[in-house]
Parts: sequence; C-alpha cells; structure tokens
Amino acid sequence: MSWRIPIVVLVLLILALLTVTLLNIGRTDIDAPRVSLGLELSENESARFIDDKVIAALETGALNNELRLRLQRPIRTVAIDTFRIDNCEVTQENYERFVQWYTPIATSGSDVPPEWLRSESTGHRTAGRLNSPASGVSHRAATRYCFEIGGRLPTSEELEIAARGAEGRLYPWGDDWRESAWPYLEPDRNAQQTCGKFPETDTPNGIHDLANNVMEWTSGTSARALLTRSEYVPVHGAPTVRARARELYALSAAWLEVNPSIQSHHLGFRCVYDQPPFRILPWDAFLGRTTTVRGGVYQVGIPPEARVTYFVTKIPQDAELPIQRLVRSTEQFANSVRVDRCEVSREDYAEFLNDPLVNMGLYRNTDEPSGHSYEPLYWDAQKERLEYPVTGVSWWSADAFARWSGGRLPTAEEWRAVAAGPEGRLYPWGDIYESGFAASGDDETGKLVVCDDENIDETTTGIRHLAGNVSEWTRSVTVDRGAITMWVQGGNWMLPGVVTGQTIFGRKVTLNHRSETIGFRVVYD
Repeated sequence: MSWRIPIVVLVLLILALLTVTLLNIGRTDIDAPRVSLGLELSENESARFIDDKVIAALETGALNNELRLRLQRPIRTVAIDTFRIDNCEVTQENYERFVQWYTPIATSGSDVPPEWLRSESTGHRTAGRLNSPASGVSHRAATRYCFEIGGRLPTSEELEIAARGAEGRLYPWGDDWRESAWPYLEPDRNAQQTCGKFPETDTPNGIHDLANNVMEWTSGTSARALLTRSEYVPVHGAPTVRARARELYALSAAWLEVNPSIQSHHLGFRCVYDQPPFRILPWDAFLGRTTTVRGGVYQVGIPPEARVTYFVTKIPQDAELPIQRLVRSTEQFANSVRVDRCEVSREDYAEFLNDPLVNMGLYRNTDEPSGHSYEPLYWDAQKERLEYPVTGVSWWSADAFARWSGGRLPTAEEWRAVAAGPEGRLYPWGDIYESGFAASGDDETGKLVVCDDENIDETTTGIRHLAGNVSEWTRSVTVDRGAITMWVQGGNWMLPGVVTGQTIFGRKVTLNHRSETIGFRVVYD
C-alpha cells in the first residue's frame, strides 16, 4: 500500500496544476476584436486597375521615388473656364523660327539669342525632323513663346482635364493601356515622333500626344500644397526614359514637379488660348489646329478607391514593407484574426508568471535558451501599477505568454495590416499626424498610459496604442549584420511620434533584448 500513496499525491498534484492552468489559459476576460487583414482592393474598375499596376511595379522594383511622387495626386474638384488647346506640341521648326524672330527684341538688336531662350533640341534634330516636338526649352522660354502668339502655358489642371475629359479617362484615349506610342528602345527616338503618328493614343476630340512623345510644361497648379517646393512647376506626360511601369507614368492624373530652369530633350510644351488664337504667327507660319475644352467643374487626381496606391505612395521606399502581403482580395491574403484591443498588461503578465506550468516550461519555445527567466525588468516596481502595459520582456517571454494565452504573436505584416486598416492609413487614426494623439516622446512629459476609452491612438476597429505607448514584439524573424533579430513594430512613449507612429514603422531587435519601451500584444486565429 505504501507505493500507492505517492501515486495518489502525484495525481492530485497534477489535477491541481491542471485546474490552475485551465483557469488561466486563454485569458477568459480577454478583449480581442476580430480584424480583417490587408488593404481592400476596390470594386471600381479604374481604381482596381491602378492598384494592380502599383502592386506589380512594387514587386518588380519599378516603384521608385519619382513614380511615387507622380502618383501622390489625391482627387479634387476644380472649376475651369473654356479654353482652346494646341492639338500638337510646338515643333522644333516653329520654336527655332520664334527664336530667330524674338532674339532681336529680347537683346535690343543682337542676333545671338540669350541662354534662357536657347533650345537644347537645336542642333540635336532627330533624323532631321523639324516637325518633331521642340525640346530642351526652359519654362521661361516656353512661357514667352505662348505669350507672343496670344496664348499661355496651360495650368496643370487644364492639361489633365484635356487628357481625361469629362468622363475621367485614365489615359487620353480611354481606360485601356496602349503601348504602341513607344516603339523604340532608344528614349530620344520615342520623344521625337511627329505629331499624331499614333492616332490610337489621341483623345476622342483629336488632341495628339498628351501622354506620349515629350513631357509638357505647365504654368503651375492651383493645388500649391501638392508641391514640395513652391518654385517648382508640374510637367505632364510619360517620360520616355521610364520603360518599366509606363502604364503608371502615362496616367492622365500623374505628374511630376520640376525646377523651371531645367532643359531636357524629353520635355517640351504646347499652348492654350483664352481668346480665339492668331491663325498666322508673327514669323509668318500657320498656327495649326486647336481644340476647344469646355469650361465647367471637373475632377482631377487619382480616384480615392485606389487604396493600395494611396497607401504605398505615402510610405518610404526603404520601409522594407512587402505591401503585396497586405493586400486583401479574393486572390491573396483573405483572412482575419482576433487582436488584443490593448497591449498585454502587467496584471495579465502576473497571472502568467504565477502559473506553475509556466515555471515547469510547458509553454517555452523549443529554441529558448536554458535558464531563461520570464521575469521582466524592474518587475517589483511594475507590480505597483498593474493596470499599465508590461515592459522589459524578452521575445522569448512574449512568445511563451502568447502560447499560454491560447494565441500567438502577430507577424510584422499582420501587425502593420491591423494598424493600417483596410483603408491603408498612414497612422492608426488617419493620414495626418496629430501631436498628442499617441503616447510618444514628442515632449518631455512623454510617459506610459493605461488603455481606456479615452484613447485617441485607435484604429477604426478599436485597436489601441499601435502608434505609441510601447513598441511591440512580433514573430517575424530577420537577420541584421549576421545576428538573428525580430521585428518590433510601432512607436513608444520615448520616441518622437511623427515617424515612429506610422503604421509601417518597425525596427530589428535581438531576441534577448529587454527594454522599458517594448511590450507586446497577442493575436488569435
């Protein structure tokens, strides 16, 4: 009988441990809303087309900084007056005759044109085509040319409206992509085609070469906030030197701001007219055909339903963010998870530490170093305020807690998808940084805060403190200078928030690192 007593005691002990564990596992009081992962692709065909092309450009490495800038054109409504526009870009022949005519006026009798008036295309005539576009013309010279024939350079809005029409075409010719206007591998040859050589790329009312041939100067834009430098001006059209992702460069809504003094073989212009234009130019040449664009209220810019495009163009090129994994559609990444509304609190973590099976190693990672302690930094001090998020835990500790809780740590992509939401927000609450929304180090009063209903750092699905408070461990592993590291996502109470509060901000941290600024939250499949 003596051997039965130890067995009974052991069974009772195991039952007691299991009872304690069953009471703890799963955190029955957990608050974890279910959240859809990834950006939603729109049902709008035009927006979906742009998003698909942006994803393709991202995957092939074609989404460079220039293209990102061209696509940062939010939709807006503008009112314009009726004007007429040249069907063709100004030719080399007409521009050179203008220079010969205007030089004595500009120089008080000299026959040597000033430098600002010179065209880089003079002496660089491709295949002798004087009827190809004038290029290498400065903004000042293009402005003067149009003025002297009774016109002006178009505004950015006017040139876009001429290309997209009242129906809002993606391209001057329609919504389908056509590659035919760029037949050569040599960029200069594609930029020196005769006017209207590719009628399939004309607008329905007969305006030629608005997306192809040379890019074109404008007089400026009414949306000055879209310019990173106030003295720069927009140029429209696809640059012939960009063969990859040309279907994005050629969009009617895509434009680039440049220094007005620049002179390029791939940049020319055409004029617009508020009054009926001169039919005979001052140097005894015919003006050429023009087309009327009716005044009215139009929309310009990228459709807001192109959520992927809006999100991708806002994030830095070196963000190491595989955006294609965040896109939710029927083809890819169509799932959701439950996510802790708040970061794991010290109270929850104390329950984890008190579970005997945790101390027996039941929830340890198989690769966890022997003798690893789950106790956080400054734990005695942390226990005095149990309502605050736990900090000072290593990755091994966060991983073990997630297992004990019945969930797991999120991947970096999942974390970013939760923060950005289906709308693709730059910050959890929107696209504009608001100082004071997140618990960050924007000022000397930065400190940890509790998770409550007054929180402003919150997604539309109710997930809190993704921009600040504590940075958070994920399960995504990477290598940094030969060392195995994990992605830690989000800003914290010690870091300035304008960059670190962004939904894509992350950094690489070694697994054993413990910091009073790093905590975690759990997700549940």
